[in-house]
Order: sequence, then C-alpha cells, then structure tokens
Amino acid sequence: MGKTDKTQARLQFERRKTQGPAGDGTAMGLEKGPENTPGEEQDLRQLLMSMQHSLNQIDGKINAFEYRMDRMSKRIDKHVERLHHVENRVSAAEDGQTELAGGQTKLNRELSALKLKVEDMEARSRRNNLRIVGLAESTAITNIESYIEQLLVQLLGRTTFLDLFVVERAHRSLAAHPPPGAPPRPIIARLLNFRDRNAALRRAQELKLLQYEGATLSLYPDFTVQVQEARRKFIEGKKQLGSMHLEYRMLYPAKLRVDVDGSPIIFTDPKKLEHFVKRRKAGGGVEAAADEDL
Repeated sequence: MGKTDKTQARLQFERRKTQGPAGDGTAMGLEKGPENTPGEEQDLRQLLMSMQHSLNQIDGKINAFEYRMDRMSKRIDKHVERLHHVENRVSAAEDGQTELAGGQTKLNRELSALKLKVEDMEARSRRNNLRIVGLAESTAITNIESYIEQLLVQLLGRTTFLDLFVVERAHRSLAAHPPPGAPPRPIIARLLNFRDRNAALRRAQELKLLQYEGATLSLYPDFTVQVQEARRKFIEGKKQLGSMHLEYRMLYPAKLRVDVDGSPIIFTDPKKLEHFVKRRKAGGGVEAAADEDL
C-alpha cells in the first residue's frame, strides 16, 4: 500500500471517529482504543491540522481567484459594451459613407453636366469670333476694330460680307508679348453678324493663300481650349492623310471627315484614324475604310 492509500485510510477512520454512530458529529473515535496507538493518533491529528491549513490556503486562493475573475468579468463586460458601441458607430459610418458615395456620384454627374453647359456657353459666345494668325506685332494700329474691317475687306473682297459689316471688338491674344523672331500673337476679332464670320472662313479656304504686307495670314474659328486640344490630337493623322492625297476636313467640335473613293468617313478618335491610315497604307482599300465608318 502506498503513502497516498494510507493517508486516505486514516482520513476515513478519523471521519468515522468524529461523526459518531448517528452521524451527528458525536465524537466516538477520540478515545483510545486497542486499534489506535497514541503515536498514530498524534500523527492523524497533525495530518488533519496540516490538511485544514492547506484547505484554508486553497480557500483563500480560490477567493482571490474568484475576486480576480469577477474583476476580469467586469472588464470584459465593459470591453463588450465598448465593442458594441464601436460596432454601432462603424455601422453608422458605413451607412453615412454609402450615402456620401451616392451623393458624390450625383454631384459628379451634376458637375459634368454643368461643365458641358459652361463649355457650350463659352463656345456659343465665340461663334462670331475670327482668329487672325500671322499679322506682325510691329504693325501700327490705332483703331484695331476699323483696321481689322479694312484688312478683311482687302483680303477677302467687299462682296464677301453683308452690307452692314462691322467688327465689334478686336484684340491680341492675352499671351505675353513674344520675343524678337517669335511668331506674332493672333488677333481675336468679334464680328457683328455670324454670317459674315462664316463667309470670311469660306472665302479664306477658297483663296488658300492670304498675303498682307509680305506676311502670310490665316483665318480660323475661335474655339475653346477644350476643342482646340481635341482637334490638336488629329494633327499627325491629317499629315498622313495629306501624304496619301486624301481629302479631309474638320467638323465641329472635334471630328475629322475623310472622303475615300466618294464615301465619307467620320473619325472622333485619333487612334482609330491612325489605325485606318496604317491599314490604308497596307492596301486595305475601301474595306479598311468601311470598318471605320460611323
């Protein structure tokens, strides 16, 4: 029998002695009996005292552990409460973000629509304008509106315009004064009548070459910056078309019309025009043109 078994047997014996025959706690085993020696009784008492001390220590540790667990439980409850609060705030923030995203999308659509309207209004405000390029900066001009009227009549002929031909306003572009040898700034002239502006552009295209005081002048519509940038992307493509002896012309706002074997093709994307030129040079013929026809 091991030490543990002996200890358990002694505990059971001591319990029977202290409880009594009726189980009411009446001591019955403390008297000396033939089965217990004084040394054994002393050992049992010491063992019981040791066990009681150990139980007291365990009980104290359990109480301390329960106290710590209670504190930890309260802290966990606080953290759970804070976590629920954070979750509610995150949920509210996500809902608000969704609303903001929807509002942002709506604002972007409205902004795009307003930008288109502003660009359209600016373009309409320039409909009567002519851009005159090539007139030297050194030209002495006192009344620029009267000067431009006489210049256009001299270059294009009086019959080009209506009887009441008036230049309302005219000025150099607002860029800085160019250094010597640099191209002169263009002149922006606003004509009173839109038909005079169109007639001037058609007549300049018919004459092709406009000479004035030894300088070559050109007339262009006065487009907005956005339209000019969009048209500028077709410059390389137009050079390629010219080398292929294909007739073309720009349409408003930024479309290029190409006449191929009597069939018009309209390009709005410079990359498609570049693709068309490559296929045309490779011998694609009319079939290449038909693929790009809009």
